[in-house]
Amino acid sequence: MKALILYVGLVVVGAVLSALLGIYLEKAISSTVSLVVFLSLFFANFVISWIIVIYIMDGTSGSRKRNARASPSRKPHSTLIFDSRIARP
Repeated sequence: MKALILYVGLVVVGAVLSALLGIYLEKAISSTVSLVVFLSLFFANFVISWIIVIYIMDGTSGSRKRNARASPSRKPHSTLIFDSRIARP
């Protein structure tokens, strides 16, 4: 839930910044340039916000390495799928 709230907040902030820059460029240069810049930033905002949320929710870059060294017997989720001990239908 925290990630969703953070994502929506970042998207709203990015949309407002995109709109403000678009308005400024419309007055300073032209409406065509303004539209191209606004749409580019608006749609890039979704991707950039998602990457920022992933980075924030993941924590520091070394936290997973420390956790992995602390419990070496714990397998990652992806290897559990291919574990030979799991009964197959």
